[in-house]
Amino acid sequence: MILRLLYTLALACIIHLNGFCQRIPTDDHALAQRYPFVSAVFNRIFNNTSLDSFYQKLYTLKKDSNSVVSIVHIGDSHIQADFLSGTVRKNLQDFFGNAGRGLVFPYQIALSNAPQDIISSSSIRWQFNRVAHPEIQISSGISGYAITTTSEAANLRVSLRTSFTEGLQVFNKMKFFLDTSANTSWIFQADNLDIPHTLSRESNDSSVYREVELKQPITGFTLTSLPTSEPKAFYGVSLENSAPGILYHTIGVNGARYDQYNIAPLFWKQLPALKADLYIISLGTNEAQRASFFEAMFLKDLETFLEKLRQTSPGASILITTAPDSYRQRRASNAVLQSLNKSLSAYCNKKFIPLWDLYRITNGYGSAYSWSRRGLMSRDKVHFTADGYRLQGSLLFNALAKGFNDYVSSLGAP
Repeated sequence: MILRLLYTLALACIIHLNGFCQRIPTDDHALAQRYPFVSAVFNRIFNNTSLDSFYQKLYTLKKDSNSVVSIVHIGDSHIQADFLSGTVRKNLQDFFGNAGRGLVFPYQIALSNAPQDIISSSSIRWQFNRVAHPEIQISSGISGYAITTTSEAANLRVSLRTSFTEGLQVFNKMKFFLDTSANTSWIFQADNLDIPHTLSRESNDSSVYREVELKQPITGFTLTSLPTSEPKAFYGVSLENSAPGILYHTIGVNGARYDQYNIAPLFWKQLPALKADLYIISLGTNEAQRASFFEAMFLKDLETFLEKLRQTSPGASILITTAPDSYRQRRASNAVLQSLNKSLSAYCNKKFIPLWDLYRITNGYGSAYSWSRRGLMSRDKVHFTADGYRLQGSLLFNALAKGFNDYVSSLGAP
């Protein structure tokens, strides 16, 4: 009888926790034991209360909402491969719900490295560019990239690869960021569905994307242009599934810096369409490739970037991250990066901007040696291996989770 009563109480507690507990489990202690060169004590969001409006949206979503919370992670090559951001995305979606894969781009068509789950191809050659090369006369769009062509036979195919660990990735709603001419039209054909859709634009249409919504979920599609010699362009597509949860968009561009994003007008014109609730900004490594650090110039570029974000999305929260230690010319840790991160951290603390200080968490100047010795850095000693980025992603998720848990505690929620 007593055992049955204890079992009933335990079951009731589990049901209560599952149904009402809003706290996210974290594993910082386990990570610190496995990776002693990580200072988990610093793995938190500084100036965290400035994220309260974002945490409230997460709390509402978890409790009883059918809404979508949109996160936009903007960065450089550390983000483009999506190992870091993908880890954060998966963990957040596991807890709050999966609203879709978010923004993707056909990187292979632009002859660049792609996240492991994105497959793209075309039967023609496209011209391409990214924000890191403003000298090329092709405007980069919402993904920080662009592919363009004047071929009458323009076409491209995009699909999501699935895995046994992450399951089937499907979507039924797509927002296409395409050329803006009313003289070009595209035929959308979903995999395994017979009914095509025409994507066209009226002459007075000022929207920055064209939307397709299907009744059935799919994993891939093909776009084919109607014959015309007009220039055609593709900037990205947001893949969504009409379900409540987290929509985590990744915008990572090899070689990108704050100042290069600042002078990409089409990027800023299209960015509001993602309706960000939180921007995560992960830049700085490429600024630190200069021989010297010019603080005034860096802070001016940073302030311009942040002002553009605020104008673009007045209601969105902003989280800035520092770049981890890396080598300069494979010889020694980058002293310029040390100065840059110190300046960035001081600026965020002065302005009370939320900051995730990965540089400090990973023990700062000279710490790249520990990562490299354990096989967590690539040969160039600037980038990391997939496992290295996944570790950083786990740390960022834990920091966000702890910030959210603190917010829930402040509400007195169970």
